[in-house]
Amino acid sequence: MGTNCREHVKPDKQGIAVPEVIDIEGSVNLRDFGGYQTVDGERVKSGVLYRSGMMMSLDEQGKKEFLELDVSVICDLRHHTERSREPTPFPPHAPRQVLIPLDPGRHFARVEADPHALHAIETLETDAQRVSFMKGINMDLARDHAADYRLMFDELLNPQLSGFLVHCSAGKDRTGFGVGIILLALGVDRETVMQDYMLTNSVMNFEKFNLPRLRERFGEHITLDDAVSLSGVRHEYLSAALDEVDRVWGTFADYLEQGIGLNSAQQAQLKHRFLE
Repeated sequence: MGTNCREHVKPDKQGIAVPEVIDIEGSVNLRDFGGYQTVDGERVKSGVLYRSGMMMSLDEQGKKEFLELDVSVICDLRHHTERSREPTPFPPHAPRQVLIPLDPGRHFARVEADPHALHAIETLETDAQRVSFMKGINMDLARDHAADYRLMFDELLNPQLSGFLVHCSAGKDRTGFGVGIILLALGVDRETVMQDYMLTNSVMNFEKFNLPRLRERFGEHITLDDAVSLSGVRHEYLSAALDEVDRVWGTFADYLEQGIGLNSAQQAQLKHRFLE
């Protein structure tokens, strides 16, 4: 695949194309989340901010193409057991890897890592139960991990940063909330943030990536429909997280200042760096 080959590009509300998917063989849910317009009429810079799932499947050509994106820091939100099972195929300092292990709900990462933790899947017999489970995880991300996401923002504030990638296993929950709060902090409206979040459902290859991984850990009884249900995203998930932000802190602005700990000068610095 060609370097920086972007697909699934569509016009935004102003008719200007927004890059969404970077097509590198072996990548999972790799996207440039720049290009979006803010409520003040500015635009998030493209070619600087990236999101993805795990990168273990990158071959030599894929690694070369990824490095040509000029990412200087990778924020890895996975638990250590996930990283051990599916290691990032680069030296720890090239690009520099910042490990921010998130374990929402105190069981999510364990279920991801432990093939014997069947109860968390088997008890989710109905779609409603699965939705409730995932909403709970996203609420935990918002409520319990502000200090962890502050570490992510510290990297964005690093003056040595050239390019930034945040990722987890599939690039949808922990990464999805992280990207959402970055875009909101830059002044992108919530509707656009939700549209970016929902792109996972059209980008992810559930049959190739999610289904084999789920069957390996939880058994051959897992169907493609199960994989889509368990591994896709829904509006309700991110909405639950953002509603939890409002419930705990009152407003997103208060969450940024009191939860994340970004003062007005740091917020202005982020906008100066990543908007045009």
